Amino acid sequence: MLDFSHVFRTAQHTAHFSPDARLVATVVDARVVVRDAASQQIAALFACDEAPAHVAWAPDAALLAVATRRTATVWSLADPQWRAVVDAGAAGLARLRWAPDARSLLVFSDFQLRVTVWSLVAGDAASIQHPKYCDRGFGFRADGRYFALCERRDGKDTLSVYDCEDWTLVKHFPVDTSDLEDIAWSPDGRFIAVWDSILEYKILIYSPDGRLISCYSANHDPGVLGIKSVNWSPSAQFLAVGSFDEKLRLINNMTWKPLIDLSHPTTVPYPDIPVYREAAASTNNMRNIVVGVADIRPQIYYELLKPPFNVHTVKVEIDKLSPKKGVGICEFSCDGRYIASRNDNMPNTLWIWDLVNLSQVALIQQLSAIKQIAWNPMDPELLAISCSNSFVYLWSKERGCSAIEVPTVNFQVGQIKWCPDGKSLALVDREKFCIAFLVEE
Repeated sequence: MLDFSHVFRTAQHTAHFSPDARLVATVVDARVVVRDAASQQIAALFACDEAPAHVAWAPDAALLAVATRRTATVWSLADPQWRAVVDAGAAGLARLRWAPDARSLLVFSDFQLRVTVWSLVAGDAASIQHPKYCDRGFGFRADGRYFALCERRDGKDTLSVYDCEDWTLVKHFPVDTSDLEDIAWSPDGRFIAVWDSILEYKILIYSPDGRLISCYSANHDPGVLGIKSVNWSPSAQFLAVGSFDEKLRLINNMTWKPLIDLSHPTTVPYPDIPVYREAAASTNNMRNIVVGVADIRPQIYYELLKPPFNVHTVKVEIDKLSPKKGVGICEFSCDGRYIASRNDNMPNTLWIWDLVNLSQVALIQQLSAIKQIAWNPMDPELLAISCSNSFVYLWSKERGCSAIEVPTVNFQVGQIKWCPDGKSLALVDREKFCIAFLVEE
């Protein structure tokens, strides 16, 4: 069950919970509105010179950074009169990111010219030249000590590791990729996963000191597209690799070989897998409702079916650069026991697997394409699903599926964001948002 707050204005799908779960920040015109996450009362209001493009909380939730096209402004929640302004200059500001110390701000310039690290304590800055991307290709180790950044010089990919205490270069080494797509630190900080573009199936595992630990490639055929999504399990035991060949491979951190290949067939044959199929209710089928909406007269319900079951697929447009095919979503639950995946040429279907028993535990068939999924950060058996309509969908291991409609007109759930305490989630439309609170039945 969910209990909904009032609907409030926002812009650009912005609704950001603070790391301590107390506040939520939104953008309204040229202002940043900070509300209490529980009561939705306004806690702070900050005015900007123009409409903000990015909003980011400091890891300790004491400061809030807001970026426009050329400047980043930092406000203190404890002292609304204090602020710091960072001018990105003619290079412009493409993205900003807090360092783990919560007192340093990383500013990425336009055109991948540089990354500038501004210290709010010392008032000085350090520059890192030639980042390959501004939206990916970098990351902090889990303990916040080191920062890894992908760079590209003279047509070759390299990886640099910096010490976050003084931002000195610790290690710089080339990586064996044709066109590096992204990187990801393992949660235990021992490894950095590096993978190539979709044109080549290659994933490499490096240690932070530059040693190549392993290289895995599942397909060497020319012209076959490669990796589409990558995620570490919370324990770092598995690296999930979703591919254009419609398989999800779980690579273990002992042998760096796939422990299991999870496929997404068009027909689900196994009779012990529960299949939840969303359907529109009518007066004729109301009596067949198995799992319904939390309402007296539901408009949407779930049929509980048993395989064999045919999965809805869409035609793949092979002439596009990145066709809608392959595993585009793979997300672990907070304890790493479950993983949910979506094969993009089966956009209405979600597959949920139990990694302890290495078995599928549910298949969810929606009426509309699944746009986003989000595991509860505290409850490993609770998953939220968005299909960009007026409903929010929940799956739990114990209760199965439910569909809850947002009680307001013309509300499309474009994004879902769990509060860090797991007790509520923000439902965000393009120009409005609300908060849904979990209620015990």
